[in-house]
Amino acid sequence: MFARHQGHPVRVSIIIPTKDEELTIENVVQGCVKVLQGIAHEIIVVDASSDSTVERAVRTGARVVKQVGHGGLGEALVQGFNSSRGDYIVTLDGDGTYDPADLPRALELLLKDQADLVNGNRFAGMEDGAMPLTNRIGNRILTSTGNFLFGTKIMDSQSGFKGFRRGILADLALFEKGFPISSELIAEASKMNMRIKEVGISYKRRIGQTKLSPRKHGPSILWAVLKMLRDYRPLLLFGGIGVVFIAAGFLVAWPIIVTYVEEGSFDLVGRALVAIFCWLAGLISIFTGVILDTVNYTVRKIEGRMANSASRDFS
Repeated sequence: MFARHQGHPVRVSIIIPTKDEELTIENVVQGCVKVLQGIAHEIIVVDASSDSTVERAVRTGARVVKQVGHGGLGEALVQGFNSSRGDYIVTLDGDGTYDPADLPRALELLLKDQADLVNGNRFAGMEDGAMPLTNRIGNRILTSTGNFLFGTKIMDSQSGFKGFRRGILADLALFEKGFPISSELIAEASKMNMRIKEVGISYKRRIGQTKLSPRKHGPSILWAVLKMLRDYRPLLLFGGIGVVFIAAGFLVAWPIIVTYVEEGSFDLVGRALVAIFCWLAGLISIFTGVILDTVNYTVRKIEGRMANSASRDFS
């Protein structure tokens, strides 16, 4: 299905993180093997299961890496990246929701050097009922936030279907250990001005119980968004917090102002102290945002100069 690229076999690594996916892992691996016929590839299952997922994965030809850590998605993917040998890497889940038949669509962009990172948009071919309403709403919020922060035009930032050139791993700083790594991959690629493309993929109903719980994982993903604001747009985060504090200070101080204007007296000392605290906290927050934004700008300039220097040395 895939031709040789630049005169040598292209090796593709498929990374599949699993946790108790004994009902689906065989079909997923077999689907990958079928699609990748004629191309040198490896299928790596990074497993944190307590059922027979490992045995079933090995039986169908996958190489299993036993996950080290607390079983988070981010941990699994990074360990899979480190264990892989392919020139191109594609990730997808082992729960049967993703269709391996979509792999060629992502790989084509990578093999033709039209993208550095390819993201699968599940909304383009989503089966009815495949994503609960709460997850859909959360996805839209996180995707919109990421697009605003990083200037991207992604439709589904939380998709587990992603492909990229192996070479970009050296430029990505991946720290998230759980589900937020989906946003982190796009954020890091955008920060390094990499070419990000999106392809429509199918998304099916999951067999078995979902691992993503809005109540359990929602706060961690929200916290990850706040950290991204801190790291990439600190002025927006701390400036916004500062404005809220200053506004709160004026609300607290308003009765003091009214009393002083109407009666010429000043006797609400407690309110005055609270208002002063809010104003000081707001100013400190805004100044913090300005300082961090300046530092970020300097770091980006240094990174840009280093990248330009490296490209000149390479050429």
